[in-house]
Amino acid sequence: MPLNGYRSLCTQHQPIIVSKEQGRVHRANNPQGRSKVSHYRIDGYVIQGGTIRCDFLLMNDDSADAYLIELKGSDIEHGLEQLEATALYLQAELNGYRVKYRLIHSRAKTQAINGIKFKKFCRRHAQKGEFLHQEGQLIETI
Repeated sequence: MPLNGYRSLCTQHQPIIVSKEQGRVHRANNPQGRSKVSHYRIDGYVIQGGTIRCDFLLMNDDSADAYLIELKGSDIEHGLEQLEATALYLQAELNGYRVKYRLIHSRAKTQAINGIKFKKFCRRHAQKGEFLHQEGQLIETI
């Protein structure tokens, strides 16, 4: 179900949905526009002010999947915090959806990827496909 009061960045059956910022890209393929989708800019639009938040939300109503997308530079630990804070903030709107976390980063430091915060986040979201991260660009079929 779309976020009430906000307009989706894509059409309901759009075949390709792109979230991008500063060279980092998340591309969601919706083959033949089969699924009903909606796409929102979260940072500065849906959530404003001093609250930490991720960049985008992509919702697939047919599969009941909600993708929280953070496009981050090198501070991936802060990116994880932004994803979780957004999930908590939008908890009521995401009720009934499986929340999936996507972190597209650049120049991630090895010590951050091997760090405790990153490993704990991975363990908390260890179900298949619940958390994906990639440097530069992530392409997936939703």
